[in-house]
Amino acid sequence: MALSKTQSKRLATLLAVMAGEKLPDWIKDQAKEEELINEATDGTLGLSHRGMDEKNRLCALAGLNIKYAFETESAPKGAHISGD
Repeated sequence: MALSKTQSKRLATLLAVMAGEKLPDWIKDQAKEEELINEATDGTLGLSHRGMDEKNRLCALAGLNIKYAFETESAPKGAHISGD
């Protein structure tokens, strides 16, 4: 499925943050307002929990699989691993 123009801009912003790119202030301010990114005291940007969820949602809609290394799943959600 193709993303809308708004969805494409939002995904591009989130991917730019993941890649450590510098964002124009107006884009950074909009993403902060939507609570998609966080800014550390040293000025570095990172995705918020909401930003991660939105990135995953938009990537799924676009048919992409873009994840941080720590986002690997060891077991499917809802699966119960017994100690037997």
